[in-house]
Amino acid sequence: MKEIVIWPAYFDLKRTKNEGRKVPKSFGVLNPKLKDIVSIIEKMGHEYSIDNKKSYPKEPWEICGYLKVTIDEKTSKLDFLKELCKRMK
Repeated sequence: MKEIVIWPAYFDLKRTKNEGRKVPKSFGVLNPKLKDIVSIIEKMGHEYSIDNKKSYPKEPWEICGYLKVTIDEKTSKLDFLKELCKRMK
């Protein structure tokens, strides 16, 4: 098992790749919220921890929080993010 960090910005359809979006636009969602991501991860059955008092490094003025999620070693971070996106829509 490995632990990955997930910021809501990774899924934001309004962001460019340079602004922090990690998934292709076809997978992106508008205004992703940490609580929505948490509920999906809970349904998927993954262990996670939340730090909701942190700001995304590219936007230090906006506190949005992040998740640390435990995933299988064989799963890439991008594949996991895409799976989350499918469940967000």
